[in-house]
Amino acid sequence: MRWRAELTAALAEVDAGATTLLEIRFVRDVERAHGLPPTARQVRSLRGGRVGYEDARADAYGVVIELDGRVAHPFAERHRDLRRDNAAVRAGPAPLRYGWGDVTERPCLVAAEIAEVYRRRGWSGTPRPCGAGCRFAEAA
Repeated sequence: MRWRAELTAALAEVDAGATTLLEIRFVRDVERAHGLPPTARQVRSLRGGRVGYEDARADAYGVVIELDGRVAHPFAERHRDLRRDNAAVRAGPAPLRYGWGDVTERPCLVAAEIAEVYRRRGWSGTPRPCGAGCRFAEAA
């Protein structure tokens, strides 16, 4: 079957909690490719009596990563995201927010930013370049 390996990999990510192509690309191209600690995905949260879902959460480092695609996060609804980020900071975890262009065009720079925040919050691991020409080393 054509694209079998790619489809199998994508379905494994869906099974692990990814709900969008952006989340799949984040896990593959940012987290795993650069050896960052894995995050919990689609974590249910309750704030102000409202249920929400965080795209990626690293409890050990107090970080929530939100991945903003155009459908779920249209520009006109940006105020909701800002209020949610502010509520997250008040509750403790620091939100990091990335869009499609960040994850697909600058995954190495995104990985460097996340690694820096994790390190400041106690991560003693070592991120790695994703391959030849990885921009992680120049961003870190």
